[in-house]
This record gives sequence, C-alpha cells and structure tokens, in this order.
Amino acid sequence: MNHYTTILNGASLAGLIAFALFLTSYYVLSLNPFGAIKFFGLAVPALLMYTAVKKYKEVEGEGFLTYGRGFIAGVMFTFIYASLSAMMIYLYGLTVDGSFVDFFINDNLQSLGEAKDQIISFMGEATYKEMIEEFQKFDLASLAMGDFQSKTIGGFIIALVVATILKQKPPIFDASDE
Repeated sequence: MNHYTTILNGASLAGLIAFALFLTSYYVLSLNPFGAIKFFGLAVPALLMYTAVKKYKEVEGEGFLTYGRGFIAGVMFTFIYASLSAMMIYLYGLTVDGSFVDFFINDNLQSLGEAKDQIISFMGEATYKEMIEEFQKFDLASLAMGDFQSKTIGGFIIALVVATILKQKPPIFDASDE
C-alpha cells in the first residue's frame, strides 16, 4: 500500500478541503452548500488529483504511466475524496449542527415555488406536487449520499481527463541497447 501513499494523501487533503468549502459556503456565504456552489469545488480535487497522479507516475512508474493505471489511481483518489467528504458532512450534521438539511429543503422548495408556473406547464401539476414531496423527504443521510454520488461522478470524469493527460508508455527499446 506504500506505493499509493501519494494518492491517499492527495485524496485526503481534497476531502478535507471539500468539507471546508461546505462549511464556508453554508456559514460564511449563507449559500446552499449542495447547490451550484458545489461545482466551483471541483477545481480543487482536479488539481490535487493531477498532482497526486503525476507524483505517482514519477515515483512508482519511474516516469511512465499507462492509461489504465492512471485511471485506476484517479478512481482510488475519487473514492477516498468523496467518501471522506460525505462522511464528514454526515458526522457534522449528526453531532454538531444539522440545520443545513432544513436550509437545503427550504432553499429548494423556494426555487420550486419561483418556477411553479413553468414546471406545471412543462410537466403537469401532479409532477410538481411529487417534486415537493420528494424534497420534503430529504434527510441527512440522503444529502450525504447525494454529495458522495455527485463527487464520485465528477471525480470519474476528472480521472478520465487526468489519465489521458499523464499517460506515457515506456519506450520499447532501452537507450542503453544502442
């Protein structure tokens, strides 16, 4: 497991930064931490994933990295980062302050209310009422799981890009053979 230390360290740092962004967006900026602000948070794990996989390439791959190994390293990074962030959000809501769940529900219900006419005209009143019921059912566990899922999807996409950028096959012939 020592050869994945750079991936583990980078992913752990990304998870902590994602949790800090969650706290900052909710307490300092008074924004819905599960709203559009979440997409700005993808830049940090992308940069950290690139750095960690690049260091993994240099240390473990001796300067070379196949696409598959790069993608697997990115997936490991993503799973650790998303798991740590979601777990910290869940534990924070469970032990310290779970008021962000109500904030999330009220913010989304307000957004639905503002777009009520458009939603009803496109999807019908029954669908609009279903949407309201679904938002009212949200709890801490479903928010943490949704955060994990969205970070995982974003991380997979980033892993595909990072593996493409950093792939480098070793030369077929060794330079000393000449």
